[in-house]
Amino acid sequence: VSGTATGTDSWSAAGISLSEGNNVITLTAKDAAGNSSTDVVTVTYTIADTTSPVVTITSPTSGTSYGVETSSLNISGTASDTEGVTGVTWSTSRGGTGTATGTSNWTAAGITLGEGDNLITITARDEAGNASTDTLTITYTKPDTTAPVVTITSPTSGTTYGTQSDTLNLSGTSSDDTGTSSVTWSSSRGVSGTATGTDSWSAAG
Repeated sequence: VSGTATGTDSWSAAGISLSEGNNVITLTAKDAAGNSSTDVVTVTYTIADTTSPVVTITSPTSGTSYGVETSSLNISGTASDTEGVTGVTWSTSRGGTGTATGTSNWTAAGITLGEGDNLITITARDEAGNASTDTLTITYTKPDTTAPVVTITSPTSGTTYGTQSDTLNLSGTSSDDTGTSSVTWSSSRGVSGTATGTDSWSAAG
């Protein structure tokens, strides 16, 4: 490409098209007698990187939600970019932050969880500062390690009872922080069954 500058003693050349890489620009000045001289400048044109990286959570799931009964979690995944990923970071809706280990294949270890929902955001950045994110909602449920309390109240609340009948009806109560799911009974003579009810239960016959 070529063109004529505007002006002579003070001149300007506007809108010179550049191609990616080195562009040698030669300026030539001529006088009325045809004498000429030149000056040269090399302009290096680098196309701006406006493409964000692609980041993906692959473990413990590639889905959008996951449930656990542990208070900390490891998350891992992949990230890619045409110019290379410079870093991967993580943050949680509970205020935690950190830097993952690795870039193309990354791991965020020991993320602390609060009871209930925890939104985990993974962010990948490239050299130009472009960023993209992937998110995962982790629901942390504290494990139930407390056994229910079960009590026989009838025909006695004691530990022994005598009867002349060959069948017996028992009843009582049961309680638990998260609810009793069932009450069963068994005897040393090899019979067993399921009581009716939970909080208030009865085992007949």
